[in-house]
Amino acid sequence: MIAKLKSKIKELFHEQANFYSRYKDGYNDLKKGVLNGKPILKTEKDDILNFWKPYLIDYRTKKSFDIRWFNIYKKTNIYNYPLKYYIPDCYYYCIVDNFFSNGEKAKILDDKNLYDLYFYDVLQPTTICRKENGVYLDKNYNVISENHAISLCKANGQIIIKPSVDACAGSGIVKWDSSSSNETLRQILNKGEFLIIQDVVKQHEVLNKFNSTCVNTLRMVTLLLDGKFYLCTSVIIMGGKDAITNHLHSGGLVCGIKSSGQLMDTAFDSKLNEYRKHPNGVVFSECFIPNYNKCVDLVKKLAPRFIHVSKLISWDLTINDKGDPLLIETNLYWGGSVQIAGGPVFGNMTPEVLDYIMKHYK
Repeated sequence: MIAKLKSKIKELFHEQANFYSRYKDGYNDLKKGVLNGKPILKTEKDDILNFWKPYLIDYRTKKSFDIRWFNIYKKTNIYNYPLKYYIPDCYYYCIVDNFFSNGEKAKILDDKNLYDLYFYDVLQPTTICRKENGVYLDKNYNVISENHAISLCKANGQIIIKPSVDACAGSGIVKWDSSSSNETLRQILNKGEFLIIQDVVKQHEVLNKFNSTCVNTLRMVTLLLDGKFYLCTSVIIMGGKDAITNHLHSGGLVCGIKSSGQLMDTAFDSKLNEYRKHPNGVVFSECFIPNYNKCVDLVKKLAPRFIHVSKLISWDLTINDKGDPLLIETNLYWGGSVQIAGGPVFGNMTPEVLDYIMKHYK
């Protein structure tokens, strides 16, 4: 009896910690964006609250719903989507994402050093070597020495070093080339216990013209609901000037992608400023993602592989210099949807998705 009670207390503590960790992530985003929002009208507020009332049924659903999010969405809702269909980020992380994914299992699988096993049949950046739990491995998972790892990096000439787990918003990513010393490389490698070292990606000229110093990626969100696959939203995230990552808060821009692969005519930065063309002069609406249909087919093919862990996945892809989709990252949980550029993440399916969650909500 005591053991069961302790187990239940531990479970409740974990659930509470998970909730507030997710809530904090969304709330931090709110603080960054709300000052740049556009106040909603009373009629809009009434419509939003009336729609959301059935989905605010307990402490967690109510706590994670903040009406101020709609000031942000109103500012960026230039295509006149139903404002009430936007999902506040806190609610998305705490309720929606938490419902469709198993965070504990996903955290174990969400390791870039395992991608060569999961995605053996998919184009990815070439792995030079890796560091897993402090142990150096070659691309085929054979144990090697630190000196051997350094020699592999040196021979490749130019590499990208990334954390293989718990990476957030491009943090910890370093670009290194052989003009630097071995000692500098050694210091970089010694900063992490879980690292993946890859060749520098050569992206397609269409993406390269946005920013050539980083990989510009497509964020594609997929959902498996009642046995059916849905591509919920798709955007391109472009890096800022001279950046080696394409994070929005590092000067990046985000633009929605139509089903045809054509970019929408307006992109946004982290302060919700609008851009009809990139600072380098490229007009967004004149750009098409090469072989976009192949990107859709790829995520549709891969999504069922993780159905036991997550039914809601955020995929990061790019297009290589030959025009083929290249998988960069998969976010099995806690993946953002970037609604400021792509519109409501579930579009007209929003009521259906929320109804489904409430029907099975515990």
